[in-house]
Amino acid sequence: MHVGRCAEAHLGCPCRGDEAIHEERSRELSEARATADLTVECPECGSPTTPLSIVSWGNCRACRTAHSRSTHPLRW
Repeated sequence: MHVGRCAEAHLGCPCRGDEAIHEERSRELSEARATADLTVECPECGSPTTPLSIVSWGNCRACRTAHSRSTHPLRW
């Protein structure tokens, strides 16, 4: 891992090179992957989603898509 860069940045890792923060985030992701067969409620809409989605993005795929479309609308 390079200072300021993280291989898990695309998964929302906020470490920016801080090893302690990275280890905590890695532990959270590992626990979420281990419970992939469970479903949890999305904090925004209440629909069922995976624990990994909540840990990675903070909400379900539908809410994440709606948010990205509102901030970056398609331009034809």
